[in-house]
Amino acid sequence: MRHLAALWLVLLAVLVALPAQVQAQVPTAGAGAPSFLEVCAEKTEERGRLRYCDDYFRQGLGAGADPVLYLRDRITRLRASHEASAADKYQSFLTAVYITAFLTIATIVLVTSERRIAGISKWSTATSALALLVLIGAMTYGWLDKSQAEDAAMLELGLLRDQIEIEASQAIAGGDGITDRQVERWNDRLHEIGLRFAQSYAGASVMPDLDRFTPTD
Repeated sequence: MRHLAALWLVLLAVLVALPAQVQAQVPTAGAGAPSFLEVCAEKTEERGRLRYCDDYFRQGLGAGADPVLYLRDRITRLRASHEASAADKYQSFLTAVYITAFLTIATIVLVTSERRIAGISKWSTATSALALLVLIGAMTYGWLDKSQAEDAAMLELGLLRDQIEIEASQAIAGGDGITDRQVERWNDRLHEIGLRFAQSYAGASVMPDLDRFTPTD
């Protein structure tokens, strides 16, 4: 009888301890997920601000990280291209403004002060020169519009990259993977950004700029 009571006590102790042991062995959602603060510490220190890195997404998503890594790299390269082109276009705009202003003043002064050109001929020459300078000025402002189109695309691409990184980070923390719907949504938004840039850039000037739209971009 004593042996039977002891057996029951042992069995009861095992039943009580088993749920706690199972609960301790089964991790909660997102438990053990890598933190980008630790994985990307070197990049954060290098950039001087919090930044995600490829290793974080590889560790957290495994093979599911491929679309995230590809889109991040693609967006980063496009954004750098837009940034460089925007600076170049704005510098061209400033240079053209200075040249146009100088030519305008020089033309007016030369034509109006030239005594050998009299009457209607003088003002006809001045008007023709001014019309030409107005046309050059209009083309000059095309550089400004192109620069603004580059800046807008650069901003939108940066926001899209932030969205991809944050959603991927949430998926890692929650123990979930990247869904096809998420990837399709990111691709659609990237496509829309490209279309808006192409339309804005093409409408900025009457002169075609086919070199801007190259396969390397």
